[in-house]
Amino acid sequence: MLKITAIGNLTNDVELKMNETTGKPYAILRIASDRRYKDKSGNRLTDFISIKVRAERCAEFAWKGCKLAAFGDFETITFENEPERQPGFLIKASDVEFLSPRKVEETAQELEDESVREVAA
Repeated sequence: MLKITAIGNLTNDVELKMNETTGKPYAILRIASDRRYKDKSGNRLTDFISIKVRAERCAEFAWKGCKLAAFGDFETITFENEPERQPGFLIKASDVEFLSPRKVEETAQELEDESVREVAA
């Protein structure tokens, strides 16, 4: 079994999908991660990694550009409806850690909601 850890910035906002068999939500995240070195021309190389997650929390806390770490199994994917397309891979995440702080407006709204609850109590 091959375990992978990937850290990078989310390239799009999270879009939840439903598994037709189980009815559970999932999402395919795509992160961009710069390599530590440059090519011969001096350009920084970037890898794009797909990550499959089974959590609604990702939709709540992740946004385009946020930094996250994903831990999980390496999974090869094939494209049955496109046989000429080369197989790819993704990380089937067992754990996702959000490395960017929460957005300021969300934190402010949560504090405001909490103070309203305290006053009401």
